[in-house]
Order: sequence, then C-alpha cells, then structure tokens
Amino acid sequence: MNRDGPQSPAGTALLARTVLLVVAALLTGHRAAAAQALPDRLRERLSAEPRDPLRLLLERFYAERAYRPAWVSDSGPSPVAGELLGVIEAAGADGLDPNDYPHAAIRALLGPGRAPDTLARLDLLLSRTLLAYGSDLSRGRIDPAAADSAWTAAPRPVDLVGALATALDSGSLAEALARLAPPHPRYGMLRRALQRYRDVAAHGGWPTVPAGPELVPDARDARVAVLRARLVGDADLAPGEDTGEVYDAAAAQAVRRFQTRHGLEPDAVVGAATLAALNVPLEARIRQIELNLERWRWLPRWVGGRYVMVNSAAFTLEVVDSARQVMTMRAIVGRPDWPTPIVSAQITGLIFSPVWNIPRAIAVEEVLTLVRKDSLYLERHGITVFDSTRAVRQVDPRTVDWAAITGDSFSLELKQAPGGDNPLGGVKIVFGSRFNICIHDTPVRSLFDKRVRTFSHGCIRIDRAADLATYLLQDSVRWTGDSVRARMTRSAEEVVALSPPIPVHLTYWTAWVDDDGTVEFRDDVYGWDAKLAAGLRSRARLGRPRITAPPGRPRPGAG
Repeated sequence: MNRDGPQSPAGTALLARTVLLVVAALLTGHRAAAAQALPDRLRERLSAEPRDPLRLLLERFYAERAYRPAWVSDSGPSPVAGELLGVIEAAGADGLDPNDYPHAAIRALLGPGRAPDTLARLDLLLSRTLLAYGSDLSRGRIDPAAADSAWTAAPRPVDLVGALATALDSGSLAEALARLAPPHPRYGMLRRALQRYRDVAAHGGWPTVPAGPELVPDARDARVAVLRARLVGDADLAPGEDTGEVYDAAAAQAVRRFQTRHGLEPDAVVGAATLAALNVPLEARIRQIELNLERWRWLPRWVGGRYVMVNSAAFTLEVVDSARQVMTMRAIVGRPDWPTPIVSAQITGLIFSPVWNIPRAIAVEEVLTLVRKDSLYLERHGITVFDSTRAVRQVDPRTVDWAAITGDSFSLELKQAPGGDNPLGGVKIVFGSRFNICIHDTPVRSLFDKRVRTFSHGCIRIDRAADLATYLLQDSVRWTGDSVRARMTRSAEEVVALSPPIPVHLTYWTAWVDDDGTVEFRDDVYGWDAKLAAGLRSRARLGRPRITAPPGRPRPGAG
C-alpha cells in the first residue's frame, strides 16, 4: 500500500497546501485586478464629471497621483472618509449650509458594496465635496462681483488641490480644513457668537416685547418683565434681576447697552426704533451673523499689520495696528442709490488742498441742473469749465448754452479749486480701485450728528481727517499735526506719496464682535444682507459652477 497516496496524512496535507496556494494565487490576482480596476474606473468616471471649475481641479488632483484613489482601497473606504462626512455635517458652525454638500449620498456609499465602480464613485464624490467645501470656506460661496457690481472679493491664493492633498496626509483632516477659514481673529469671534445665539435659540429664544407707549426709566408697566427677559436673553442684563413692573435703573442701563450695540441713541427710552430692534427675531439675527461670516471670506487672508477699515453699515472708520484699534471716527458713506462699495486696496498717497475733478455722472445729474437755475453757481463755487472734445481747453461758462446740453452731449470737464466750498475739504486720501472713490475731509460738519449717515456719492467723508492724515504720515519726522493742518488750508494742491502703502478695506458689517467681545448689529441700510441671502439661495448646488458672471461697471464716485 502506498503510504504517501492521497488518502494518507501526508497526501492530505499536500493537497491542503496546494489548495491554499491556488486560493492565495486567485485572491492575489483578484486583488491586483481590483487594484488596477480602481484607477481605470476613476479615469472613466472623471471623464463623465460635469465640466465645471471643480472638474478641472479633480483632473489635476488625480493626474498628480496617477489616478490612484485617495479615500478608498479595494477593501473599502478609509476612516478619513467618515471624518470628512463629520466635517461637512458640522459646516453650519462657519455659517455654511450643510445641505450644500451631499452627506446623504456619501453616507449611502459608505455602506455595503465594494465593487470597483462603487468605490470609484465614492472616491470622486469625496474629493469633489472636499474641494467644494474648501472653496466655500476659504473664498465664499458666490462671486461677489457677479451678485452686485459694488461688491469685490480679494484674490484668493488658496491652492485647493494642494489643500486636498495636505488634508489627506495630515493625520487630522478636520484640523487641516479648519485652516482654510479666514484667519482673522474677528472672524473667529463672530463664529463663536453664532454658536452662542444658536444656543439661545435651542433653549427657547427670547420673548417679543408687546407694543405700547414709550417706556422711560422709573415707569411702571406690565411689559417691563417681558423687557427684562428679552434683555437677559441677549446678555444685556444679568439673570436674577428684579422681575417687577417698575422700569428700574438696572433695566435702564441694560437698555442703554442694547441701544449702543444696535447703533441707537443710548437714552434708555424704549420707543419705536428700540422696540423694533428688540423684536427682531432671533432667527434673523442668526442669519445676519451667517451673512457677515460670508463677507469675511471676501477679504484678503492677510489684512495687514496696520490697516484702515471702513464699515459702511455702521458709518465708521477705524485704524488697526498690531491687531489693536488705535483710532476710530465717524464717517459719512454713500447714499443707498450710490453706495460705498466693498473693496480692499492700498493707500498710496494723500493730496492736501485737493482740486475736485467733478465726475461726469455728478456733473450731469446734479451740477448741470444747478447751473441752469443759477448762472453764477460755477463762479461762486470756484468751478472751472474745460472743453474736452478736442484738445482740453478752458472755456468761459457764460459762452456755454447750458439749456441745450443733455446727458448724452455733455463733453465738458468741471474742476473745483481748493477752498471752503470744495467737498473734498482739506485732504484727500488716495487708494486705487475701479470705483474712483477716496477717503476725504469735508466742510459740511453737521451731517456727522445724524444717526444714519448715507449722504455721499460713494466716497467716505470723515470727521477727523487731520488726525488720520497725521497717523498715516507718522513714519516721517517732517509731518506733525500742525504741519498737516497747515497743508489742509493752502490754496494749491500738494501730493504726498505714502511709502510703504497701507491697506484699506471698505466693508459692510451689519454684525460683528468688538475687541472686548461685544456683539454689535446694524440696520441693513443698503439692502445688501437681503441681496446676499437671495444670492446664496439661488447659488448652484454642489457639482455646479459658482456664479461667475462678469461684473457691471460701477458708477464713478467722488464726493
């Protein structure tokens, strides 16, 4: 009998080893085929992706890695895929909408199913989602200039493909993606304010104060208890204060704080304007914060160590140096029909005792009417007339048939000499932008006492122009407050270059957080919150292009 035959123990072991080797070879071949199938399926699926900006980024990303999958292997998705799902489901913390990202589709593909086509679909979807989320978080969700010609976003030097690769290799995808958000401290403060207001909403929100007669300090009214609850809800009044019907000193002080935070006269009188602000729904305040977080994404990632910032919604200008506010002043900004734009630029110089080159639009729409009514208007205001049809030459305004001139035929240039009537005042601060606007002094001081200061043609008039000019020129020993003021009263222009230039940011914050942590709100005087909200509602969903229509030409401003 053959003891080494198939029925022997040795034969059985040999047969088992052979079977194992065959199975291992088959499995190895299957895995190799599957591993090769994934890049092939990625190529096929990528060629069928929508032709949008994200596809271009996806093609670059996968080409750089020879079409190897980034999130999956032949055995299934990696843990980092689940981490991305958690990030996009928490996108609301930055004021983004989690529903803009396909978390349900991702969750479904993370389930059972390991076919190469399924894995390729999941890999591409995860990469596309990360790129879209990274773009939204770092650059904003819409092209501002396409939504409104007065809105501008700073160039964004964020390499999204590099950010995707870095995030995947970082060991903490969530931390890597968080670094794409605006790095400004005030963005982080506003982000935390958003969470606080959402926490208030989760605990029942705040009550509506009933209408009625004005509430003044020491008055007795049943509505005072509701008023106190409303002030506690917004952290203007500490909880546990008296709940009686007397409008006492503690409640009055809390109302003053509330009024100050909302740009109202801090008189402690609960009149119509204060009552309206108190009764803005909490959901509307949350949405207001979300919209302002979106605007932060339009600023440069580096705003400057020393910079000037104008807030058109609050009618203020501030100077920040080393993350500390060193100067603030009242400002007059553009009319609602001629708004101050959103733009970042560089202050390159100052012009003392400036000549006002009156923009054509202002000359046609305003000055022409005044001249028709008063033939001596130009002479009294020191305005010189030039004809620019051929060579520019000065003309006698008495020889011009003003009644015959129309907007289409207007070919004159008007220049106003320095002096008390010149709307640019004693100094003009120059920065380059396509909007033809500036920051300047003004001879009309009474308008600074108005609560709503929307009176200009887009430029920013400031009430402490000499102080700002002195600060901007502080690096030169030649310039002091006295020398600046002397230059502002001369009869001839003097141009002073600023080196190095200083960044200036014209913004529109209707919600922000002060350096001391105070949350501030302002009215939407231009209707731009509503317009931005509408633009976000109509934006293309994931996988579709962002709004990229070319902006219209803005109206020129100067005054």
